[in-house]
Amino acid sequence: MHKKVWVVFIVWLAVLPVYAQSTKSAWVDSVFNTLSLPAKIGQVLMIPLDESSDQNDLQKTINTIRKNKIGGVVVSGGGPVKLAQTVNNLQAENDIPVLVGMNAEQGSGAVLDSVLKFPDPIMLGAVRDDSLSWFLGEQVGKQLNLLGVHVNFAPTADLSTSFANPDLFVSSYGENKDRVTQKIVKYQAGLRQQGVICIAKYYPDNGIRVTDFHKGKPVLQSSTDPSRLYPLQIMIDNHLAGVVTAYEHELIFPSKKRRFADRTKILSEALPTLYSGTYLRQQVNLKGLVFSFIPDIRELNKKYKSGDAEVFAFQAGNDVLLFPQNINATIRKMRRAIRKNKTLEKQLDESVKKILALKYDAGLNKKNKLNTDNLKARLNDINAVVLRKALIERAVTVVRDTQRTIPVKELDRSFASLAIGAANKNPFSAYLSKYVPITKYGMKSDTSGLYLTLKKHDVIIAAIYPDGDSLAAQYSHVLERLSADRKVIAVMFDSPARLSQLEKLPVIIQAYAPDNDIQTIVAQMIFGARPIDGILPVSVTDSLTEGSGMQAQSIGRLGYEIPELAGMNRELLNKITQIANKAIVQKAIPGCQVIVARKGKVVYEGNFGWQTYEQKNPITENSIYDLASVTKVTATLQVSMFLYEKGLLDIYKKASYYLPELDSTNKKDLIVKDILTHQAGLIPFIPFWVQTVKDSVLLPEYYSHERSEAYPLQIAPNLFGIKSLPDSLWKWSINSRLREKPARTPYTYTYSDIGLYIMHHINEKLINQSQQDFLRQNLYDRLGAETVGYLPLERFDASRIVPTEDDKLFRRELLVGTVHDEGAAMLGGLAGHAGNFSNANDMLKLGQMLLQKGYYGGYQYYKPETVDYFTAKQFDTSRRGLGWDKPVQSDWASPTSILASPRTFGHTGFTGTCIWIDSEFDLVFVFLSNRVYPTRNNNKLSSLNIRSRMQDVIYQSVFEYGKYGDNQYSSKLIPYILKTNN
Repeated sequence: MHKKVWVVFIVWLAVLPVYAQSTKSAWVDSVFNTLSLPAKIGQVLMIPLDESSDQNDLQKTINTIRKNKIGGVVVSGGGPVKLAQTVNNLQAENDIPVLVGMNAEQGSGAVLDSVLKFPDPIMLGAVRDDSLSWFLGEQVGKQLNLLGVHVNFAPTADLSTSFANPDLFVSSYGENKDRVTQKIVKYQAGLRQQGVICIAKYYPDNGIRVTDFHKGKPVLQSSTDPSRLYPLQIMIDNHLAGVVTAYEHELIFPSKKRRFADRTKILSEALPTLYSGTYLRQQVNLKGLVFSFIPDIRELNKKYKSGDAEVFAFQAGNDVLLFPQNINATIRKMRRAIRKNKTLEKQLDESVKKILALKYDAGLNKKNKLNTDNLKARLNDINAVVLRKALIERAVTVVRDTQRTIPVKELDRSFASLAIGAANKNPFSAYLSKYVPITKYGMKSDTSGLYLTLKKHDVIIAAIYPDGDSLAAQYSHVLERLSADRKVIAVMFDSPARLSQLEKLPVIIQAYAPDNDIQTIVAQMIFGARPIDGILPVSVTDSLTEGSGMQAQSIGRLGYEIPELAGMNRELLNKITQIANKAIVQKAIPGCQVIVARKGKVVYEGNFGWQTYEQKNPITENSIYDLASVTKVTATLQVSMFLYEKGLLDIYKKASYYLPELDSTNKKDLIVKDILTHQAGLIPFIPFWVQTVKDSVLLPEYYSHERSEAYPLQIAPNLFGIKSLPDSLWKWSINSRLREKPARTPYTYTYSDIGLYIMHHINEKLINQSQQDFLRQNLYDRLGAETVGYLPLERFDASRIVPTEDDKLFRRELLVGTVHDEGAAMLGGLAGHAGNFSNANDMLKLGQMLLQKGYYGGYQYYKPETVDYFTAKQFDTSRRGLGWDKPVQSDWASPTSILASPRTFGHTGFTGTCIWIDSEFDLVFVFLSNRVYPTRNNNKLSSLNIRSRMQDVIYQSVFEYGKYGDNQYSSKLIPYILKTNN
């Protein structure tokens, strides 16, 4: 029984292809037999369809198709929804299905609005990983299926060496025949996988010559390198459906036509595109259709009358005539030519049958209606976004780096960006400034003072845009002079053909185009946030040759990525926006900054609302907030961790070991570890300022409204403290009482600011300098965290600093740029428990460094075990780490989301700030606000659980993605990208 079944199955497999072929032939014959001669001629014509054109013109096109049985259209513009609707109408209204084509080598976005466009071929040629070409073909095929497009006139099956004009490099995948072939064959396979027909573009060979005619057919020869045909030959071997020849408007025949006098009417000014199809049939056994681009033929001879070029192209052996000038004249003259030469009728019949067979292969034997619902979103789905970014990232090429500058590690130096051919404010410079403070310069026609201006900086990053070509020589000279004793990085956001302008520079990055995504990705690569992998696909000079390209891994700096590539659900993550906006409407906060990173990538960044409820100054990424008690972990604890690691601080010793002045106080026996975990018995808070006021009046022995040598400490924007005020606070602190407790029992956890006064003093004694200077020199500047630090008014304009409270009791003015905490203010803003300011992006860098066990940007700031020790829970009776706060597991009273893991650590601040780092989920969350404006009595931020609800959304985003993983996407692209990243 089983044997019989197998026999039947084998017979079925053998018969199936025959049956399919006979079904195809039957359909082709059935349609062909209904066609009149004019209808047959109509079938070999494809006309442009521009959805962006006037409605009357569009209707004329549709009527022309129906009246003349036009075989197909080539989409040349418009929008996706309108196109899909038109295609539905065309297929419904025409008894012979219409073939729809598009020149969509870079996806449908190369032709249509509202759709992402993939990089140019030359940029794809710079990608080492050929598998991405398959994914590109697949993705483009999916787009075209959604639009009802059956034919893609792509890829370009030619080498860059074919082009006499280097500006046409962008149309090819490069000069290496093996690399080019691998890419275009993969692209072809990806299209085929989606059922889209691939018609390769072939640029006519200027070496082709007609040497004679034999039985009415031209005898062709070529003097060019046969390797040029190799990519096309391999595509043909892989069942290429056809070729379109176009674009090079150059003669191929001798200017003197002595031998061909009898053929001058047909061959008077023939060009490569005319006979290249015949040549390809002879040389590489092309069996598919040959498409001829009629405008190229007309371009060469303005004397051609309507229909002549079309007849010449058909007589030359081309099957499909693209963009005929005049339909009626073409059909009329084609009929006349066929009546005079019956062999042309046979040729026409063969071409029409091949065209109908192609329509069958495209599925046009069946009627299908396109779904236009949510079409734009489906065209721009997550796979398209991911693929586009991956192609860009893997194409950017560090062509030369003789100084070993890339990636840039050292950030504690002066940086400048120079935009040649663009404004100084652009996506590239904007992203550079996310990593370092950078002075931005734009293009000027006069470069006389530029050298001296740029020489003030240590590192100059010059970006060359397409519009800067006219000034290239001047700028190249300036950059060459600077490179003698400065680091100069040149980035070409244009064709590699222009790289010769930069040949003498030591560091050259080829970025291929000025697209916004390319600019942001290159900025990240320069600072080591993304790997570098591209190769130069063409040779430009003797020293800038094909195959050049330095590879480099990320050095652990934060990059900026879409959530899906960090394993997060975008829709859920975007709920943070809703929570933030609602918090502002509910007047919990005037505005805020929110930033989230996972797996080393910033996946969410939002700036909401205003600095105040008066809505005069919006919150931007450059806005700077008062961190309040987050200072404890961003400043004091960082120094303590450093001292511990160096063996200078023993947390099991008494604080009095380091500060002998404690010996005569009730704090002589306090252990450093107990101080850091808030269980040393210190009272939570002391309102020191009350001791400096009498009858609500500030005492003059402490304060002045004018800064002077005697009153140097800035307490508030218009209030200054006496020089000795910090000494008074220290005295009051160490003489403060301890909490009551039962005898012979340890102190329990009670959060206290006083312990950080003590740690601040210990730190500064051991480092023998101010904590402020130490952190700036050893941490913040090296991290590129410009805004983190004390005393922001000394470094930034007040307009960038978000106000905190309008203090009615102590300072009696609006606090802008001076610390909100009264005790820290009385210390002149330099305290252990408060005083730090920052924006969210720079805070995130510090958090990411700690998440990465002390590593960031190529430097190991702490040993991994140091970070693990300080961030771990220290006692069963308390949730705290050493200085760090931590979650309370399964408790709604936790300072974090209830979903946070036990390995989470961070801190909150009284002004409405927090940072939380979860090493189990590879997450960092930073939230900055000024909830105390205009008064600290506004507790809605806490009562509405704004911060913890945002955290909930972050974890839910991870969990939702984790439910389905990468299998939630129809393509295998995302798993592949994640697997091959870095």
